[in-house]
Amino acid sequence: MMGVLIAILFAVAIILLLLSFRRTRQSHSQMEQNLEQMTLSFGREVNDLQDRIREVELDSAITAHQSKAWDLESEERIVLREMLDMNQRGYSYESISRKIKTFSPEQVEDLLSPYDKKKKEERSFLTQ
Repeated sequence: MMGVLIAILFAVAIILLLLSFRRTRQSHSQMEQNLEQMTLSFGREVNDLQDRIREVELDSAITAHQSKAWDLESEERIVLREMLDMNQRGYSYESISRKIKTFSPEQVEDLLSPYDKKKKEERSFLTQ
């Protein structure tokens, strides 16, 4: 009788141990999912902030070089921002004009020339 009782208690202990492992694995899996969701959310927020920072930098460059005689409307500012962004990423004037479609390569070059001068000045300063 004592042997049967020990065997039953041993079997119950094994079942409880297996249940414990299963619950631990489930909670671990749930924690991994939560961590993955937080990581993805954080990554999206960082990308959004980087986009906003780039827009602010482009706007500040436009404002710094823009004379008061030419009042930029929001649509013109957006187009100029896109052209400046493409220029800073290495697009040629021809490819920018093909993408924007409302400006010739010469007009693109004229609009972006003040910003290219600043970039050239920064490069010459760094090489000195």
